[in-house]
Amino acid sequence: MKMLNTLLRRSLQVHIALISLVYFPCFVLAIEPIGTIGQPRPEQHVFLSDEVILRVVRIHIQVVDTHTGAVVDAFGERTRYSDVVFSPTASHLAILNYSSTEPRTTTINIWDVNAREQVMEWKFGIHVRFAAFSPTDPVFATSFKDGIHLWNWQTGAFIGTMARVNFPSKRAIVFSTDGRHLLIPARHSTVELWNVKTLRLEGRFDGHTGDWSEDVAMSPDGAFIATFEINSASASVFVWDVGTQRLLWRKTSGNGRVSSLAFSPDSQHLYVTTKTSRLSRSNYGPWVGWDDQVRVWDINSGQQIDVFGGEFRRLEAITLSPSGKTALLHYYAAVVLWDIEAKQALNKWTDFIDNGWGWDIGLSPDGETLVSVSRYFIKIWDVPSRQLRRLVSAEKEFFEGFVISPDSKKLAVIQDPWVQVRDLRTGKVEIQFPQPVGYSEKIAFSSSGRWIAAENDWGNLFVLDTKNPEEPQKIKQEQIDIYYQLAFSKNDEYLVAAGRGENDLHWIWLWKRKKGSFVFEYKWQVPGLSNSQHATLAFVSNAVFAVPIRDTIQIWKLLPNGPKLLKTLDGDAPVHVSSDTRYLFTNRNGKLRIWDWREETPMDYPSVPEYFALSRDGSVLLSQTNTGQIQIWDGNALLPSQYCPIVPHGKQLVILGDVKRNQLLQNFPNPFNPETWIPFRLADESDVTIQIYNPTGQLVRRLSPGTLPAGDYSSQAQAIYWNGRNDTGEPVSSGVYLYTINTGNFSATRKMLIRK
Repeated sequence: MKMLNTLLRRSLQVHIALISLVYFPCFVLAIEPIGTIGQPRPEQHVFLSDEVILRVVRIHIQVVDTHTGAVVDAFGERTRYSDVVFSPTASHLAILNYSSTEPRTTTINIWDVNAREQVMEWKFGIHVRFAAFSPTDPVFATSFKDGIHLWNWQTGAFIGTMARVNFPSKRAIVFSTDGRHLLIPARHSTVELWNVKTLRLEGRFDGHTGDWSEDVAMSPDGAFIATFEINSASASVFVWDVGTQRLLWRKTSGNGRVSSLAFSPDSQHLYVTTKTSRLSRSNYGPWVGWDDQVRVWDINSGQQIDVFGGEFRRLEAITLSPSGKTALLHYYAAVVLWDIEAKQALNKWTDFIDNGWGWDIGLSPDGETLVSVSRYFIKIWDVPSRQLRRLVSAEKEFFEGFVISPDSKKLAVIQDPWVQVRDLRTGKVEIQFPQPVGYSEKIAFSSSGRWIAAENDWGNLFVLDTKNPEEPQKIKQEQIDIYYQLAFSKNDEYLVAAGRGENDLHWIWLWKRKKGSFVFEYKWQVPGLSNSQHATLAFVSNAVFAVPIRDTIQIWKLLPNGPKLLKTLDGDAPVHVSSDTRYLFTNRNGKLRIWDWREETPMDYPSVPEYFALSRDGSVLLSQTNTGQIQIWDGNALLPSQYCPIVPHGKQLVILGDVKRNQLLQNFPNPFNPETWIPFRLADESDVTIQIYNPTGQLVRRLSPGTLPAGDYSSQAQAIYWNGRNDTGEPVSSGVYLYTINTGNFSATRKMLIRK
């Protein structure tokens, strides 16, 4: 009888599991990315020494070997909205973390760079606009709306306020070399000189011709200051004698916009960087050519003595080494280590990727190639090796939208105002269509690769024929403001566009191909269309497609006399379809969600953040991280299988097949900050303990969930959660940690990495 009851109980469990596979959503096993593409795009650089660079990236500060470019350490946690301010010698830095919601606050963390330790923290109930370190004393200047406030950053003591300051136009307040004065580039084309001890205004450097003085730099010997401004005629640089406050000379430095100033260590030369600021289209002014260069000026004579750079686009800044022998040229998406004496590049780092504003990112249908496009660069990456294959700089005009051909061999890109077809491997132009399109971000290849649809900022839609480039078709619908999404159906029968039209309402428009032309069929109103950067229209079949609406995905069927709404699912842009057309990949609250859209069954993947691309066969899925890098996932592993664990009606987790042995699995996410989940499997009911150790073997946290029944604890709902704190509740520092599971008769250990 006992054996019969056991057999019946096991049979019932199997039947429950089988029923659950049909009727209930699936909990997914924890998975990890295959790899990561690119490095975080730098925001700032400063030399700690001739051998070491500090690099500011989105989430922290990196310590970089000057010669190899290798990241040897990282420290200092940054929030999404933050600024970093360095002391003159880079021995200390301040991270200004701003709140993204009300009340508007600023948390300032002061770090000792050499010790990699935080030494002070302030919290302000207001956004601090600008800040600066004194070079001689532990004085830190912060600017609020009512003045500039001075603090002792070692003790936190308040020193005083400089009131009625004409606030600077940029994040530039600079202490004099001797620490006695504060230089403030202010409104009304002046630089104000404030006494740090008396907190009074002592002088002004007047003589600018524009409305704003943009920035200020002081020479290391304290004898000179340099400023720059921008007016309608030219980019002007000014050099002043500090002692007399007399203007020594003013020069126009190139055709572009001045982006930074730096004095040589001996105070004899001034390095001025420019970046291109004009377009060649007539409504943006005459074409003046790219001007992304460094000009070197002799301080005493005011003569230009050298010029270099110009290999890449948009030169943001120059940073000189302490010896003055080398410099970092910081372009928008490249960094060059320049030998000043030899006048040549020592190293170039271009493997930065950023999926923020101004970039578009796409995956080839075969999953082999990643393309990232900004206004200044096309970067082509090999996905299997995760290496940058080619970088193409804009030669004349800015790049805009792009799309990869269905055969994964071509790249259609708008180089304002032309649509070009380039070889995906070499980046070379093969076709340039004669019809100017103008500024455009939305472009789509047809499924056969023959036609290309592209919109422009005047509400026009063009269909370009790669077999007949000389005869584009211009589609003009009345009162169209902008297209959000474009897509061709699977057999090129339909062209669908979604966007904003008459009366600022959202519409979907449909054209049907008749021979070589696309003829308008009908349109319908769809409130709340997504205008996300990664928003996509995805055809499930030739007449059924999914479109992202705000917080939902709608599935429409195209009928001869009008569309039919089939389903509305919970999700957000983008949306892609699995190779068997059964599953829709979407986002939900920043995490991946996969729908069996016919059964309306969702599967959530909390460990996969912000997915944005899927290969045609579903084998490669890409997501973005908060560092600006791209994570690669096995897309097929995300789809359900017969061994997927399930939770029927909230009952205890059951699995098709028993757990054969105890296992400790890899924590996820890993690396993490500050929380992670530790998955495991139990073959028998056991008393479970998880112990976490630092690299020296010291126990930092003990997690005891108690006695657990046999089963799989690999989903986020079942795994053991750790918040990154020790047993006293304090956050642990960055680094490698060991975690050990003990179940009485089983013990195992793995590594994990917390990165702040």
